[in-house]
Amino acid sequence: MEENIFDSFGIPPTIFGTKEWQDIEKKENTLGADMLLAEIIEKKIWSNEEILWVMKRLIFFYGKKDKLLKKTPIERLFVNMVDILRAFYVILDISNPELDDNMRSYISTKLADATWGINLRTREYLEKLKDN
Repeated sequence: MEENIFDSFGIPPTIFGTKEWQDIEKKENTLGADMLLAEIIEKKIWSNEEILWVMKRLIFFYGKKDKLLKKTPIERLFVNMVDILRAFYVILDISNPELDDNMRSYISTKLADATWGINLRTREYLEKLKDN
């Protein structure tokens, strides 16, 4: 009998431990990531696993900062980021998950880093740069 790794360490299971997630990973290995992405995008309604898989791909590609991504129109990039944040917001709002301190610390740090540009002092600095 296959033992779930989450049970072994007393960690509550997440989407990553489900059979549906494992099925998506198998499908990705069989079809390839691009084909799986195209298949998911064509659907009107996505499963939780599909939503998380797409968000994982977005994080991977936006984290690369490669030349191709640098050619992306800045407005489109911002729209994409806002769409990711909205999805993240809805997921957290609906499920209101119990997060352990490490995960809460990680999320807090990343969000604190991401607030650059929204506080008053930084916005004033950016306005001065724009005027020059």
